[in-house]
Amino acid sequence: MIETGSYELLSFEEARQKLRFDREISLGLFDLSTFRIAYCAGDFAYVGDIELYQWMWCDKIAGLVVDGDMTIDGDLMDNSFDGSAAFVLARGNLRARTVTLGGAEVVVRGDLRVEGAVFNSSSAGRCEIGGSLYASHLVTDDHATVVAGRTPALSFALGYVDPTMSEKLRVAESYLDILTPEAATEFDARSRAGSEIVVRIVSAIRSGRAVLRA
Repeated sequence: MIETGSYELLSFEEARQKLRFDREISLGLFDLSTFRIAYCAGDFAYVGDIELYQWMWCDKIAGLVVDGDMTIDGDLMDNSFDGSAAFVLARGNLRARTVTLGGAEVVVRGDLRVEGAVFNSSSAGRCEIGGSLYASHLVTDDHATVVAGRTPALSFALGYVDPTMSEKLRVAESYLDILTPEAATEFDARSRAGSEIVVRIVSAIRSGRAVLRA
């Protein structure tokens, strides 16, 4: 891993007092007093994938605050699904290869630009974009995803839809509506029962496979 924009690690309480991120991030019910917060005062560039569940529970980093633009030469991902993961607060723009979220909270005050798809699944966590979202697809599955600006033409929702997004997301009854016929057969997409199909779709998106309907 190579960081061309550096960050400092602050104690949770020091970071909350200095950065006031708790005004923008809902911190849930976990006791985070023993965790750290990564902070970058300018632009931040990262080579590789950022996996937010690992950051939290292996690295004991509860969140990343970037005051400038954030660029990930890889994927922004969260394998927690219904669990808890480190948050991301980017006060500028964010760019990544793909974004696949579970229970993490990601707030981008500017635009989010993604080479592939944005796929957010889980009733926990949220994704809030203050600008526009530029991606091949946006798929939300019972996930609180809010985009203030424009969204991709291929934007789908299964389950919960935030009221502000009702005109931006096309409601899908099942994964049959959003997957290619080949992927729907491979993943047995007739129902949404269980998390196995979500894991398989997310893995395919991260690998660059074209499994979402064009």
